[in-house]
Amino acid sequence: MTNCFTLLRHVGLLLLTALMLSACGSSQVKDEPSQDTSVLSSEQINAILSDASQAVGEERIVLMLEAADAMFQANELDWARQTLSELYPTALTDAHYFTYSLLSAQVALAEGEHFIAKRYLFERRLEEMLSTDARATLTARELRAALLCDLAEFRQCITERLQIDAILEQGMDTPPAEREPNQDLIWLALMELPLKDLQMEAQMQRDEIASGWYNLAALSKDNQTNMRLQLESVDNWVLRWPEHPASLRLPVDLQFLKQLVDEQPTQIAVLLPLSGKLAKASQAIRDGMMAAFYQLAESGDRLPDLRFYDTSSQDINQLYDQAVLEGAQLVIGPLDKENIDELTLRPELPVTTLALNYAENTGAPIEQLFQFGLAVEDEAAQVAERAWRDGHRSAMILAPTSSWGDRAASTFAARWEEIGGNLVGSYRFKGQDDYSNLIRSAMGVQDSDKRAQRLRQILGHALEFEPRPRKDIDLIFLVAHPTQARQIKPTLAYHYASNIPVYATSHIYNGDIDSNADRDMNGIRFATLPWFFNPQIPEKQHIDKLATGASAYQRLYALGVDAFHIYPRLQQLAQLRNAHFYGNTGKLRLDNQKRVVREQTWAQFIRGRAYATPTVAAGNAL
Repeated sequence: MTNCFTLLRHVGLLLLTALMLSACGSSQVKDEPSQDTSVLSSEQINAILSDASQAVGEERIVLMLEAADAMFQANELDWARQTLSELYPTALTDAHYFTYSLLSAQVALAEGEHFIAKRYLFERRLEEMLSTDARATLTARELRAALLCDLAEFRQCITERLQIDAILEQGMDTPPAEREPNQDLIWLALMELPLKDLQMEAQMQRDEIASGWYNLAALSKDNQTNMRLQLESVDNWVLRWPEHPASLRLPVDLQFLKQLVDEQPTQIAVLLPLSGKLAKASQAIRDGMMAAFYQLAESGDRLPDLRFYDTSSQDINQLYDQAVLEGAQLVIGPLDKENIDELTLRPELPVTTLALNYAENTGAPIEQLFQFGLAVEDEAAQVAERAWRDGHRSAMILAPTSSWGDRAASTFAARWEEIGGNLVGSYRFKGQDDYSNLIRSAMGVQDSDKRAQRLRQILGHALEFEPRPRKDIDLIFLVAHPTQARQIKPTLAYHYASNIPVYATSHIYNGDIDSNADRDMNGIRFATLPWFFNPQIPEKQHIDKLATGASAYQRLYALGVDAFHIYPRLQQLAQLRNAHFYGNTGKLRLDNQKRVVREQTWAQFIRGRAYATPTVAAGNAL
């Protein structure tokens, strides 16, 4: 998954047991568990279990923990969970309970059971033990912080990581360089919080170190779209907090600011098909870019010279070369895939180029070519990850018969099965005439009818009967536009699937508020653009006043705004693995192919209206 948590398969749990035994004043047993982290074979694990069956007391517990740890290392998760269940937590010493809790949490995490892991890691007895031994508790706190981040509980994650940093600094004399990875994760978690939350925490925090972190994050996020102001505010912060850990070593994305400000291009060529079938889409993107341009002008910052070129009737290579010859230091566009494919055939590009779509050619990336679009694949993968985190395991897909529907369905299916989900069916619809029969078949209602018919024939008389849908589905992934979803959702209810959660891509919502029409979509959760849920975005306010485009173009306005804001930061995103830009189309990063990948916000239909919801998993709450 693309998240904060990476399973720590080699955490030295048994070494921690020894440390905790020492800290708690317990005597060590005769046969200490092996500290070798190499994966043991099933025969070796069974040998340990055999020894445990002959042992009693503390020796048996140590051997059982050693066997469970070996099972975990060998990815025998069911076996490890069953072995741990044979231990009684209340009968364990503090040292053994510590190991038992961490190992149980790791097994749960490996199985995708985040909330079960959370119960182990935040149980009261473990909480009381965390102050016993700093070195031992670092592993527990690291697991807790990573889990909290993965569950989008960012404030708690930040608190945990600040405690880790304090332990490393005060209690263990850790060299500054060894504290840097944790400090980088503090920064990543801070940047996940909304600006208002950062500003509030900056005022409320009483701890000086925590207050400094929140202040820096707030001023950084407040000036994302103006690098000059961002640089000035960071410089002022350093003067105010000279001894703060982040002042001694700024977060890596902020270290790039001066270079980025100095190297901003002064002339930009925008290549768009301003006539023809893509003219309206291009106009929406252009309106978004110009809204961002004028917003930057109001701040008094230096503005680039924007020059627009119509790609609809000229050879893309000739037009591109013309723009560069006329002084373009950066190119935004083209929009249509065919033209982007043409550019990918060139051995190199002379200037940084931000294409506004994704090439079909997937060869080796060209050094100067970046690609940014609204790919449904990003959304489908994100839906799969969110649904898995929410505790769902068996999914059915409903998607239109189209290349767009096929791409979404295949991406969801691949990601769903990759993370361990079970795909029980994938169905396609062409139009509203298909909905009832398709869903009836997909839910197995026809099979239920046939079973009832056979019973009537056997019994020879009528009987009361209510069709029963299949029981092996706990999630429906829906790919549909609003008019389609408004009919599909009640059709699901009609065919006895009203209790099955439905997750969708952003395409079921275009920003229009229509409570009567959208009431039929109540309950649907979907990934969508932050653009739709923040009326304070200056560029959006400008577009809403002046633009005449239909609501269908809202996504393209947001794409234009983000394209203008992201182009100065492309090298920053390319060079820093964890760098993100928090834009109107989502949280943006670059993959290894220099393609912009979006992580969107989440929303849900409630009483006929779409509301933004927390990114934390919706189900399985403690």
